[in-house]
Amino acid sequence: MTTPTVTSGITASELYRLVNQPAVTEGEADTIEWPEGTLTLDEDNQTLIWTLSDYGHLPITLSRSENEWVAMSPIAAVDSVKNSAELNEVLLRQGIALPLASVGIVEIDGQDVYVAYGQLFGDSKLESICAELHATASAAMDVAELIQTHFV
Repeated sequence: MTTPTVTSGITASELYRLVNQPAVTEGEADTIEWPEGTLTLDEDNQTLIWTLSDYGHLPITLSRSENEWVAMSPIAAVDSVKNSAELNEVLLRQGIALPLASVGIVEIDGQDVYVAYGQLFGDSKLESICAELHATASAAMDVAELIQTHFV
């Protein structure tokens, strides 16, 4: 998907409309390459919900609050990891190796889940928001691979 570059400070509803509009036929510099996948809008919570086909159908949300955007993708349930204390230490020590994203634990539907997340100022440029989505998705994939390889 491509989106024309616009000024910053928009709502999740406005961003949803921009991402879903037809591509502009002008030069490439005038468009943003949003992640491929299906996109829905939870307007009540000012949240965009993607299933990213170019990241193996990875779910990711982008939520807008008064002062920030938060991109978040679930990775794995904490109780599915055989040694979560060791994984936590590895993640803390390797945190710098995950550019533009962080890893944390969030309760989702009553279960603790490892998530990749990134935060941006609410008035961030669209290019920055798009880059954060890609960085968060990439971090989620990297951590999922680490968990699969060493912790299950």
